Amino acid sequence: MIKQIFLTIACFGIVISVNAQGPKVLSKTEAISIVMGNNFDLKIAENDILVAENNTSIYNSGYLPTLTGTAGVTYNSDNLEVQFQDGTNRTLNGATSDSRNAGLNMNYVLFNGFNRKFNMDFNKESLNAAQLTARATLESVLLSLFTAYYNVARNEQTIKTLKETLAISKDRLLRTQYGFDYGRNTKLDVSTAQVDVNTDSINYLNAVQNLGDAQRNLNLILGRETMARIMVDTSLTFTDLSDYETFRQSVLEQNTSLLSAKSGLDLSRIATKTNTSRNLPVLSVNGSYNYRLGNNNSASFLASNISSGVSGGLTLGWNIFDGGAKRTAVQNARITESTFQLQLDQTRQQVIILFENAWTDYQNKKFILEAQRNNLNSNEMNFDRTQEQYRLGQVTSLEFRTAQSNLLNAQNSVINASYEAKLAELLIFQLAGKIQEATF
Repeated sequence: MIKQIFLTIACFGIVISVNAQGPKVLSKTEAISIVMGNNFDLKIAENDILVAENNTSIYNSGYLPTLTGTAGVTYNSDNLEVQFQDGTNRTLNGATSDSRNAGLNMNYVLFNGFNRKFNMDFNKESLNAAQLTARATLESVLLSLFTAYYNVARNEQTIKTLKETLAISKDRLLRTQYGFDYGRNTKLDVSTAQVDVNTDSINYLNAVQNLGDAQRNLNLILGRETMARIMVDTSLTFTDLSDYETFRQSVLEQNTSLLSAKSGLDLSRIATKTNTSRNLPVLSVNGSYNYRLGNNNSASFLASNISSGVSGGLTLGWNIFDGGAKRTAVQNARITESTFQLQLDQTRQQVIILFENAWTDYQNKKFILEAQRNNLNSNEMNFDRTQEQYRLGQVTSLEFRTAQSNLLNAQNSVINASYEAKLAELLIFQLAGKIQEATF
């Protein structure tokens, strides 16, 4: 079942960006494939579906007859003292006799108050509930997977920007040292440039450590024992989510938590019907075939006897009063049904609130991302001008460092805002029950 869901995801067109970073990069397609094969929660959910499917079989329905075979052999050894009608007496010690029998008994329930039908309905709805649980598990696993996957990507890009910043700082230190050697710069200028190189080096090393942590966390979610350092595809493709009403309606119709709550209510309603059906009679038809062979002892009038034959009949049973147990079961079932209705109403409110929060968060993150991109453009132009002016000796080292720090902060802000916006987008798809349509 899990494999079928995965195929459905592929068929509905999850867009996976093709990476061009070499064979060592773990693509998004490969990540999905690995987690589908290794995740324990998905395997357990698939086994639950198999059990539920077995329970919906005709062999578990009660609609088939039962057939029972019996056979037996009895041996007797008796000490007898017999008086016959003519007055003679006879004593037998160790008189043996035996009896052999075999039979087939068939029983079929013609009517049991619709109990079989309700049991079948219950088992089918249980299968639906198991499938919904598997779907919810898959959605959760995919969201966790790409949260970890994008965290690795985020750290990869952060390291790239820090590496570029460190290279610029080293070049600045080298230029400052040359300037000091030729008398254009002071020792303070060299010390300041060296401090900036040290700071950027520390930031770079911390980012490398963060990347290692993120990679190990991704390996854990993938279910891989290896803790090898892996690279990922850092490209992002965004989907324009502008149709609020369509997504809100999809939440009400396809949200997995809401569908599971509805399934629980349906199961409770079937349970109420099942308990109510216990008040009706049970009508069964039965038939049997029996064979018996008896070998008598010598004191018997008959040396042996054989009997065989068939029999059949109808049985009507009606548990008219059982001390109130049926009545109590029906009352409790109706209370349980009311509880599931309340849980459904509660889940609907919670899901709507989650969606509204997620939609607002997504809109905010989109705005933040666009604002950060604009800031980055401004900081890039400012840094380019400052860098050129610094080379011409028109700005101080402090002004250059300020422009460089602003550029680095803007770059990191865009990186963080990009992945946060993407995860906010995926959360909306999950709440709307459309994770199979998401663009990872």
